[in-house]
Amino acid sequence: MSTRRYWVHPIVQNREERGQFRILYNDLRQHEEKFFNYSRMSVNSFDELLRLLGTRLENQNTTFRNSVEPAERLLVTLRYLATGNSFASLHYEFKLGKSTVSTIVRDTCIAIWEVLRHVVMRKPNKEEWNTKAELFWERCNFPNCVGAIDGKHIRIVRPVGSGSKFFNYK
Repeated sequence: MSTRRYWVHPIVQNREERGQFRILYNDLRQHEEKFFNYSRMSVNSFDELLRLLGTRLENQNTTFRNSVEPAERLLVTLRYLATGNSFASLHYEFKLGKSTVSTIVRDTCIAIWEVLRHVVMRKPNKEEWNTKAELFWERCNFPNCVGAIDGKHIRIVRPVGSGSKFFNYK
């Protein structure tokens, strides 16, 4: 069994003064286009999402260390989702432990899903299903289809006389 050499590694110890959140966050908020480029979200959308998530991202400070504040937790998660950076990379950028980054991303994604799933992924009613099916019939000549996923190859027998309409160009 290995013993820990540090309670808090010296590299991440000065997070509150020199971490990416402290250095960039307020400056990015002053430049909407840079904030959007960094987080793939406008400042207003970020603030609204942070408001919706409310206390779900809050943790208590302890006598040993301060918790990561909700805005930083959300920004770490958005940066991960926007760039696909590894947890190791985000660990150095935000001066947080790798396991802390992974916990933040997981917990924040769960919180976003719990808050927004009924808005973003709400269950359509019968009328909406019928409207979608009609659109697929009109535009794609697919009867009784209510959705599609790009990039999924489904083998079918090409209808007679359809020319190149059903040719797989991928």
